[in-house]
Amino acid sequence: MRVLKARAALLSDYEVLQLIRENEAEQRNDARNRKEQLDTDMDVPSNLRTMQFEMISALSQPYRPCAFQRAEQIRAFLDDLNARGYVIPDDRVLAGEPGLTKTERLQLVNHAPSSVVELHTLVEELGQRMNDDQIAEILQCVTTNLPITDAAVTMADSAVTETDADTGAGAASHQMEEESHAIDEDMTMNEAEMEAAEDAFPEEEFEHEEPGAGMDQDGGEDD
Repeated sequence: MRVLKARAALLSDYEVLQLIRENEAEQRNDARNRKEQLDTDMDVPSNLRTMQFEMISALSQPYRPCAFQRAEQIRAFLDDLNARGYVIPDDRVLAGEPGLTKTERLQLVNHAPSSVVELHTLVEELGQRMNDDQIAEILQCVTTNLPITDAAVTMADSAVTETDADTGAGAASHQMEEESHAIDEDMTMNEAEMEAAEDAFPEEEFEHEEPGAGMDQDGGEDD
């Protein structure tokens, strides 16, 4: 097998989701027809169905823009970018002209960024290639044509809350470990002090009298 044209086209998440859904519908229709005709020679492999199910489930999550996008919205977004002069050949972008490469435009469609921070993660060296007005203009194209769902915003806020909670739990755990370590050190110091107190008066340094020695001496004086 030969690859006649490598990467002939780039597909967005929306296009992939629609393609898999169409294939799944065709497979179900074919399976229904084969069942009526008692023909099982063209069954779909189970591993393929598993992959299709997992991809549809992942791309249909409420925080994924492709789950709510429509073809006309994506087309309007790209037309808007083109009208503003940001759709130019990749070689011109690499040469330094202000514009977006095919991959970057695809990333904008897939993620629909709503903030400058998100845009920086999708467009390489954004701050060096474009000024603040151009960055704001690109964000306006996104928010106007690819509206962000409330579910996506809620998921993002939940992620931030979970991160803060994990950070707080980690700090509390670290504080408990430090307090436990301090208690262990105090106990170790107390044990050392007790041993030092015992060694301060070693028994072998004392002179012991034999039992009854004093009584014999007193008895001799009386005689």
